[in-house]
Amino acid sequence: HCKLLTNREMLLDALPKRGVVAEIGVAFGDFTSEILERACPATLHLIDSWESERYTTGLDHIREKFKKEISREQVLIRRGQSIEVLKSLPVGAFDWVYLDTNHTYATTIEELRLAERAVKMDGFIAGHDYCTGNVIDAVPYGVIEAVAEFCYFNNWRFIYLTLETRGHMSFCLEKIK
Repeated sequence: HCKLLTNREMLLDALPKRGVVAEIGVAFGDFTSEILERACPATLHLIDSWESERYTTGLDHIREKFKKEISREQVLIRRGQSIEVLKSLPVGAFDWVYLDTNHTYATTIEELRLAERAVKMDGFIAGHDYCTGNVIDAVPYGVIEAVAEFCYFNNWRFIYLTLETRGHMSFCLEKIK
């Protein structure tokens, strides 16, 4: 059932439009722009802690870059750790979520479990960095293992996988009915 796509922009083109969406792990909002342009969400929840030294200026950047969307409440900012914010989301409220946080196995598996609760019965869970790690900085990731385990034990399957040339692929899952 899995279709291969060239990149994550094409993944956005394939996901439902005008839905309720969450981007979890936003940083400076670069992918947020793509989500808004390609998926045209009715509401986009931006979830990030913006705490680390690397990303502290990201929230100010996002508030400025998306001030029009924020003012009309198309974009909602939810500041906090991904796990804690995911726990607070309403059950079955989202058409899809996109995960892109710290890429560790422990965080990713918990995010997947909580995202399952947050998406509608026919909703989707997508994410970035479906790879073994950051080869430039020699940082191993646990995304592949977490996604495989989640699918196996929770009855989900791949519907899309991207094939970015730099290796940081994205995935999209659906519940097996």
